[in-house]
Amino acid sequence: MTRARVPNTQVFLKKEEKILRTLKDLDANHFDSDFILKFKELYPDDWQKIVARYEAHERLTPKGKSHPMPLPEKYLLNISRKLRTVHAQGENLGSLPKESDDEA
Repeated sequence: MTRARVPNTQVFLKKEEKILRTLKDLDANHFDSDFILKFKELYPDDWQKIVARYEAHERLTPKGKSHPMPLPEKYLLNISRKLRTVHAQGENLGSLPKESDDEA
């Protein structure tokens, strides 16, 4: 019998592109909650993928043990931190180097 595991693939595709689009719809002085709400509004399917991956970790992790994925809101803020920081400083988001889609 094999042990069930959470997939080791990207949670959702084109993360940087979607984060940039979300930031472009917000002003530079937005709150974290504004970013999360706008992302949910623009990309509900991707938000569900984040939640589903978190739930898979919760379901497959033995009781009393921890798993590597933070809460969905924290996960989204973590993966967008660099771009949100640049946006808050008023820098041009288009000048950032593209990250590869191979990152998880």
